[in-house]
Amino acid sequence: MTLNDTDIEAAARLLIEHRDLRTPHPVASIRYVPPDLATAYRIQSAFETILVSERGDRAIGYKIGATNQVARAHLKIQAPFFGRLYHSITSASPAHLPNAPGFFRAHEPEIGLQIDRDLPPAQAPYTAEQIAAATRTVLPVIEVVGSCFSPWAEAGAPNLAADNAAHGYWVTGTPITDFAGLDLPSIAVSLSVNGAVVATGEGRNVDGGPFGAAAWLANTLAGMGRGLKAGDFISTGTVLPPYPTDAGQDVTADFGPLGRVALRMGG
Repeated sequence: MTLNDTDIEAAARLLIEHRDLRTPHPVASIRYVPPDLATAYRIQSAFETILVSERGDRAIGYKIGATNQVARAHLKIQAPFFGRLYHSITSASPAHLPNAPGFFRAHEPEIGLQIDRDLPPAQAPYTAEQIAAATRTVLPVIEVVGSCFSPWAEAGAPNLAADNAAHGYWVTGTPITDFAGLDLPSIAVSLSVNGAVVATGEGRNVDGGPFGAAAWLANTLAGMGRGLKAGDFISTGTVLPPYPTDAGQDVTADFGPLGRVALRMGG
């Protein structure tokens, strides 16, 4: 299905409406289906324009989805994709999120980065080492997956990318500026719900480690004529299988030397 500019804007507004109202968006009856990721990212850009120009929101960086094989298998997709992080749906730990059944889907502990200087597309391709050298801070985070698609794991990469890569909320821990001595791929991470550990993982569970995943993003953006900017945050992908959310949960991700992130889900 080819989507013209009018369709692109209508698709973005429909996705935002479902998010506002928390109404299900059945996969079997999606009205505007992006035929490919290029079209999906056009919808995502229209989504951003609406949030920024009409609602006064502010994009603060990027999230990368499906940066490991477990996440890709869960979503039945073949490659990573990206979305935008927004000021309005970002909070410092400890955070209290509203109860949003049918929208908030899963907890994903991730290693976040903040870029210290512009990375122009003309200088791509970037390596993981170049990303590390251009990083200002490293921080522990929890991304809460958010999607009205039902069933969301059946939506496919283009639909999910159009819907801001199924990003629901971002909870951040304390940034670390002196991270040179940290072996991020070796960092062990545990996720606890109501005090009990429910999942464990390591930084290496993200393709290429956090800096490698961020290099994928920089190079993907460069292929679109875009570049990372100084101050951009990047959520580099979950280091353990997405864990389903539920109302009333107290959730903590422990990243060892990187610190901890805590949130409470409604209830």
